[in-house]
Amino acid sequence: MKNKMTKRLFLSSMVAGALAMGTMASADSMCNKGGKHGKKGMDKSEFMQKRFDRMSTKLGLTDEQKTKVQELMQNHRNVMKPLRDEKRALRTEMMNLDPSASDFDAKVEDIANRESAIVRQTTIAQANKRKQMARILTPEQQAAKKAMHENRKSRHGKKRKYAE
Repeated sequence: MKNKMTKRLFLSSMVAGALAMGTMASADSMCNKGGKHGKKGMDKSEFMQKRFDRMSTKLGLTDEQKTKVQELMQNHRNVMKPLRDEKRALRTEMMNLDPSASDFDAKVEDIANRESAIVRQTTIAQANKRKQMARILTPEQQAAKKAMHENRKSRHGKKRKYAE
């Protein structure tokens, strides 16, 4: 009787261990691929290049348009990176404030004002990028780009906040 119980306990332990190891191995392999949740092992630049290639194919961009769009995107990244970095620094500064300090409200007000200036600059930069993109694309390509945007919007539903 004791022998049967020992065998069952041993087999149960082995099965549970095998299942746990399989789950851990799967999670480890996903993590080692990099990217968000291990998606396809791409770093950000590879992801952006793939996204650009897909867009240029779907819109049928000429070589000249591809060059102009890539320059536009690079310039936009150069404008946005310092703004994102500054906003991140403000967030850290805000989290490090002492709520019991006598000047807490004044510091929060100052951070809020600086952050609103960054949001303003970001909004203007995005609008400028959109305006320049419209100058590069033909009316047909603009319509195709809008259709792509609507398709993406419908796939993501309410996950993302798109302007109507």
